[in-house]
Amino acid sequence: MAELIEAITVALSSGTNPVTAIREATGYTIEQLAVTSGLAEAELVDLEAGAVDQARLTRLASALGLPESVVTL
Repeated sequence: MAELIEAITVALSSGTNPVTAIREATGYTIEQLAVTSGLAEAELVDLEAGAVDQARLTRLASALGLPESVVTL
């Protein structure tokens, strides 16, 4: 888990979108992440495009067992 959080943190510090960082660090496709998180693919696409929705980000982190601080804007 620590390695996953570190990979996400590094990606975020380089300016990567939080959802993209999480998805890439976990190795999920958008379709897989949608199933895992319970968010619609369109919601994830919107978040990756820069939509700001802290509730959805929190839901995503929770579904993956990540601390909320990873996605806090």
